[in-house]
Amino acid sequence: MADQSIDPAVTVTLARFLAYAVVGVGAGVLLAYLVGFVRDVAVEPDVRSWTLLGLGIGAGLVYGVAGAANTLAPSDWLAAFAEGATLFFILFLALAVRQLYYSGVGATQVLPTWVDTLVVATFVGSWWTGFLLDQGLAHLVVVVGWIGASLWALGYGVLAVRHNEGTSIAALVRNLLPAVVAVTGVVFADVLGTAAGYPAVVDAVWLVGTVLVGTFLFTTAVAIRQQGGEVERMYDWTTWRGERLSDDGSQTPAGD
Repeated sequence: MADQSIDPAVTVTLARFLAYAVVGVGAGVLLAYLVGFVRDVAVEPDVRSWTLLGLGIGAGLVYGVAGAANTLAPSDWLAAFAEGATLFFILFLALAVRQLYYSGVGATQVLPTWVDTLVVATFVGSWWTGFLLDQGLAHLVVVVGWIGASLWALGYGVLAVRHNEGTSIAALVRNLLPAVVAVTGVVFADVLGTAAGYPAVVDAVWLVGTVLVGTFLFTTAVAIRQQGGEVERMYDWTTWRGERLSDDGSQTPAGD
């Protein structure tokens, strides 16, 4: 009787493809809802904030598509695209969260500008160090840079939510920040697991973390859609059940 068992390598490949696909679809849906939200719902949107946010989410879309394609047809340039997208995903989202905080009315300066610049430069430098070099010291630099950038983004995220509590911005940032944390966790586990020689653990953490990233992108898209839905219901004639305003401003049934 023929062996009907499934090759474990095929299972892993399929799982990686689906994980990339979840991120790609989640980023695509979120980007579409974000464009509609800024165009139709947001009042006097801060162009810089939403542009940075859109670029970050777009990088997530590139990561998902390039990663899925590279899983099915391995290629050096596709792998480079997927790896590079993680840099722009974290970088632009972190900058967007910072800008969303400072675009709020009454926002105060938290850190000197040179500190913010140093954090961004350290993160970009650490990414390039890990991309170009493959040795123990490079791994440590990557971990430090990613953790620093994530903590920086989380700090501004907490401030943005607190400063804009009850608004669409707070709902968006609150749902999006876990995706940043999940990406950092995946990179952290990848670097340390590879250095320690535990590839199976790295694969397991990568699969779980990547699916979580896609999930959080979906929940952010749902949050944005709900914000837009609340505004739409304000102008929905079915909500008012045929009522109208009288000349004196009081609300009366339409049949009176």
